[in-house]
Amino acid sequence: MALRVGRLGHVGIAVRDMERSVSFYTEVLGMRLTEQFNYGLDEVGHGVAVLSGSFVRNDSTHHCLSIFTLRSAVEPPAEHAFGLHHIAFEMNSSDDLLALYRRFEERGIVIVNARKGGPGNQPRFYGRDPDGNLLEFYWSIDQIGWDGIARPYPPIEEIELESFDFEAFERERERMAESARNAKKF
Repeated sequence: MALRVGRLGHVGIAVRDMERSVSFYTEVLGMRLTEQFNYGLDEVGHGVAVLSGSFVRNDSTHHCLSIFTLRSAVEPPAEHAFGLHHIAFEMNSSDDLLALYRRFEERGIVIVNARKGGPGNQPRFYGRDPDGNLLEFYWSIDQIGWDGIARPYPPIEEIELESFDFEAFERERERMAESARNAKKF
Protein backbone atom coordinates (compact mmCIF):
# COMPACT_ATOMS: atom_id res chain seq x y z
CA MET A 1 0.00 0.00 0.00
CA ALA A 2 1.21 3.49 -0.79
CA LEU A 3 2.28 5.80 2.00
CA ARG A 4 -0.51 8.17 3.01
CA VAL A 5 -1.50 10.34 5.94
CA GLY A 6 -3.92 8.79 8.42
CA ARG A 7 -6.27 11.76 8.90
CA LEU A 8 -6.28 15.50 9.31
CA GLY A 9 -4.72 16.19 12.71
CA HIS A 10 -5.45 19.84 13.42
CA VAL A 11 -5.66 23.29 11.88
CA GLY A 12 -3.65 26.29 13.07
CA ILE A 13 -4.86 29.87 12.63
CA ALA A 14 -3.31 33.24 13.42
CA VAL A 15 -5.69 35.73 15.08
CA ARG A 16 -5.65 39.36 16.13
CA ASP A 17 -7.18 38.94 19.61
CA MET A 18 -6.55 35.70 21.51
CA GLU A 19 -9.20 36.20 24.19
CA ARG A 20 -11.89 37.05 21.66
CA SER A 21 -11.03 34.02 19.50
CA VAL A 22 -10.84 31.55 22.39
CA SER A 23 -14.20 32.84 23.64
CA PHE A 24 -15.72 32.32 20.19
CA TYR A 25 -14.47 28.75 19.80
CA THR A 26 -15.30 27.73 23.40
CA GLU A 27 -18.47 29.70 24.19
CA VAL A 28 -20.12 29.77 20.75
CA LEU A 29 -18.93 26.44 19.32
CA GLY A 30 -18.69 24.58 22.65
CA MET A 31 -15.10 23.42 22.20
CA ARG A 32 -12.84 23.05 25.24
CA LEU A 33 -9.62 24.87 26.02
CA THR A 34 -6.77 22.42 26.69
CA GLU A 35 -4.02 24.90 27.43
CA GLN A 36 -2.56 28.31 26.63
CA PHE A 37 0.98 29.63 26.56
CA ASN A 38 2.89 32.87 26.07
CA TYR A 39 6.43 32.89 24.77
CA GLY A 40 8.87 35.39 26.18
CA LEU A 41 10.37 37.87 23.76
CA ASP A 42 13.53 35.78 23.43
CA GLU A 43 11.89 32.33 23.33
CA VAL A 44 11.32 30.42 20.13
CA GLY A 45 8.48 27.98 19.60
CA HIS A 46 5.87 27.09 17.01
CA GLY A 47 7.80 29.14 14.48
CA VAL A 48 9.63 32.38 15.12
CA ALA A 49 6.58 34.57 14.56
CA VAL A 50 4.33 33.09 17.29
CA LEU A 51 3.94 35.11 20.49
CA SER A 52 1.14 33.15 22.20
CA GLY A 53 -1.03 30.14 21.56
CA SER A 54 -4.16 28.37 22.71
CA PHE A 55 -5.09 24.78 21.98
CA VAL A 56 -8.76 23.77 21.84
CA ARG A 57 -10.41 20.39 21.37
CA ASN A 58 -13.75 18.73 20.87
CA ASP A 59 -12.88 15.28 22.24
CA SER A 60 -10.04 13.70 24.21
CA THR A 61 -7.39 14.52 21.59
CA HIS A 62 -5.17 17.32 22.92
CA HIS A 63 -6.26 19.76 20.22
CA CYS A 64 -7.86 19.99 16.81
CA LEU A 65 -7.39 23.75 16.53
CA SER A 66 -4.28 25.78 17.38
CA ILE A 67 -4.91 29.49 17.80
CA PHE A 68 -1.88 31.80 17.64
CA THR A 69 -1.11 35.49 18.00
CA LEU A 70 1.96 36.74 16.18
CA ARG A 71 4.88 38.86 17.37
CA SER A 72 4.08 41.60 14.87
CA ALA A 73 0.74 42.59 13.43
CA VAL A 74 0.37 40.90 10.08
CA GLU A 75 -2.67 41.64 7.96
CA PRO A 76 -4.18 38.68 6.10
CA PRO A 77 -4.35 38.87 2.32
CA ALA A 78 -7.29 40.80 0.89
CA GLU A 79 -10.45 38.68 0.69
CA HIS A 80 -8.56 35.58 1.93
CA ALA A 81 -7.50 34.83 -1.64
CA PHE A 82 -4.70 32.37 -0.75
CA GLY A 83 -3.89 30.15 2.19
CA LEU A 84 -6.57 28.78 4.49
CA HIS A 85 -9.96 28.62 2.76
CA HIS A 86 -12.17 27.26 5.53
CA ILE A 87 -12.31 25.03 8.58
CA ALA A 88 -15.14 22.48 8.65
CA PHE A 89 -16.81 21.13 11.79
CA GLU A 90 -19.12 18.10 11.78
CA MET A 91 -22.18 18.34 14.01
CA ASN A 92 -23.63 15.29 15.78
CA SER A 93 -27.21 15.78 14.58
CA SER A 94 -29.41 17.96 12.42
CA ASP A 95 -30.83 19.43 15.65
CA ASP A 96 -27.32 20.46 16.70
CA LEU A 97 -26.68 22.04 13.29
CA LEU A 98 -29.87 24.06 13.53
CA ALA A 99 -29.19 25.05 17.15
CA LEU A 100 -25.73 26.35 16.24
CA TYR A 101 -27.20 28.26 13.28
CA ARG A 102 -29.65 29.90 15.67
CA ARG A 103 -26.85 30.69 18.13
CA PHE A 104 -24.99 32.51 15.35
CA GLU A 105 -28.13 34.49 14.53
CA GLU A 106 -28.84 35.32 18.20
CA ARG A 107 -25.31 36.61 18.74
CA GLY A 108 -25.17 38.53 15.48
CA ILE A 109 -22.31 36.42 14.14
CA VAL A 110 -21.88 36.62 10.38
CA ILE A 111 -23.60 33.79 8.49
CA VAL A 112 -22.41 33.62 4.89
CA ASN A 113 -24.98 31.13 3.57
CA ALA A 114 -26.56 27.69 3.98
CA ARG A 115 -26.38 25.00 1.31
CA LYS A 116 -26.94 21.38 0.35
CA GLY A 117 -25.79 19.24 -2.55
CA GLY A 118 -22.47 19.07 -4.33
CA PRO A 119 -19.60 16.79 -3.29
CA GLY A 120 -20.41 15.23 0.09
CA ASN A 121 -24.04 16.32 -0.30
CA GLN A 122 -24.40 17.48 3.29
CA PRO A 123 -26.67 20.19 4.72
CA ARG A 124 -24.39 22.94 6.00
CA PHE A 125 -23.96 26.58 6.77
CA TYR A 126 -20.95 28.85 6.55
CA GLY A 127 -20.06 31.60 8.98
CA ARG A 128 -17.07 33.66 10.02
CA ASP A 129 -15.01 33.65 13.20
CA PRO A 130 -13.93 36.96 14.82
CA ASP A 131 -10.94 37.25 12.44
CA GLY A 132 -12.96 36.56 9.32
CA ASN A 133 -11.90 32.93 8.84
CA LEU A 134 -14.55 31.01 6.93
CA LEU A 135 -16.08 28.15 8.96
CA GLU A 136 -18.32 25.35 7.68
CA PHE A 137 -20.71 23.49 9.98
CA TYR A 138 -22.32 20.37 8.55
CA TRP A 139 -24.27 17.26 9.40
CA SER A 140 -24.44 13.87 7.67
CA ILE A 141 -21.74 14.15 5.04
CA ASP A 142 -22.05 11.31 2.55
CA GLN A 143 -19.92 8.21 3.17
CA ILE A 144 -18.04 6.32 0.48
CA GLY A 145 -19.14 2.69 0.06
CA TRP A 146 -17.13 -0.49 -0.35
CA ASP A 147 -16.69 0.21 -4.06
CA GLY A 148 -14.90 3.53 -3.40
CA ILE A 149 -17.34 5.47 -5.58
CA ALA A 150 -19.21 8.55 -4.42
CA ARG A 151 -22.98 8.41 -4.67
CA PRO A 152 -24.72 10.72 -7.13
CA TYR A 153 -25.66 14.11 -5.74
CA PRO A 154 -27.57 17.17 -6.87
CA PRO A 155 -25.82 20.47 -7.65
CA ILE A 156 -25.06 22.87 -4.81
CA GLU A 157 -28.15 24.80 -3.84
CA GLU A 158 -28.79 27.54 -1.30
CA ILE A 159 -31.26 26.54 1.42
CA GLU A 160 -33.14 28.21 4.25
CA LEU A 161 -31.85 26.19 7.19
CA GLU A 162 -34.69 27.17 9.54
CA SER A 163 -37.29 25.54 7.28
CA PHE A 164 -35.10 22.79 5.79
CA ASP A 165 -36.69 19.32 5.95
CA PHE A 166 -33.79 17.12 7.08
CA GLU A 167 -35.89 13.92 7.00
CA ALA A 168 -37.03 14.52 3.41
CA PHE A 169 -33.41 15.30 2.49
CA GLU A 170 -32.26 11.92 3.89
CA ARG A 171 -35.08 10.07 2.09
CA GLU A 172 -34.19 11.72 -1.23
CA ARG A 173 -30.50 11.00 -0.79
CA GLU A 174 -31.26 7.32 -0.15
CA ARG A 175 -33.63 7.23 -3.14
CA MET A 176 -30.89 8.62 -5.39
CA ALA A 177 -28.40 6.04 -4.06
CA GLU A 178 -30.85 3.17 -4.63
CA SER A 179 -31.52 4.41 -8.16
CA ALA A 180 -27.78 4.50 -8.88
CA ARG A 181 -27.35 0.95 -7.49
CA ASN A 182 -30.21 -0.35 -9.63
CA ALA A 183 -28.74 1.30 -12.74
CA LYS A 184 -25.49 -0.67 -12.22
CA LYS A 185 -27.28 -4.05 -12.07
CA PHE A 186 -27.40 -6.12 -15.23
